[in-house]
Amino acid sequence: MLINSSCILCGTVDDLSTGQICPDCFADLPSHPAGICPGCGAPANESPACPRCFAHPPAFDCCLAGCVYRYPVNQMIKKLKYQARLDLVRSLTRPLIERIRHECIGPPDCLVPMPLHSLRQRSRGFNQARELASAISHTLCLPVDDRLVQRHKNTAQQYNLRQEHRIKNVKNAFSLIKSNSYDRIAIVDDVLTSGATANELARLLKRHGVEHVQVWCVARATPAAN
Repeated sequence: MLINSSCILCGTVDDLSTGQICPDCFADLPSHPAGICPGCGAPANESPACPRCFAHPPAFDCCLAGCVYRYPVNQMIKKLKYQARLDLVRSLTRPLIERIRHECIGPPDCLVPMPLHSLRQRSRGFNQARELASAISHTLCLPVDDRLVQRHKNTAQQYNLRQEHRIKNVKNAFSLIKSNSYDRIAIVDDVLTSGATANELARLLKRHGVEHVQVWCVARATPAAN
């Protein structure tokens, strides 16, 4: 079925049956280059081992990101979060879903959206990670469990903090709401920058019996993109 509408990026009227972005704009999205670390998802600079993972191995086992965090994806994510542009969810998850289909080895038992503190979720009106996980779930037929963990600590925004402060900010920020029954979990989030938040949640999950934790994010921030 053809759905003729306007591309949300360039305004061109085209067949948008696979999303809200025309084929030309989709091809121009900042996809990940070759040579990224399969563990943390950051550029490995073609070295045999990722220096970040060698110095500080992440608690999660792998990271899959749809795009690099730069224009226009960065602006789309900000509009989703701060302008409640839920209509952007399908387009934002499309590159990530394609990468999952090509590179994910073994599906997780469930998707766990990165939780927001109740005060922030009440203020925003929704959890963008939950919306992204729902779109991925619908396409890949994977269950979503947003009642497994909670963020009981109302942490400060991470974007303006140095690395050491990011780690301290999210330390002990999460707790389990119910007993864990999963072996493999994929944490879903919008952006992975330093990985401090995903690390803290992955550590909690592994302490409670999860054997393999992936991180699935719409975009991976790199030093050049910050």
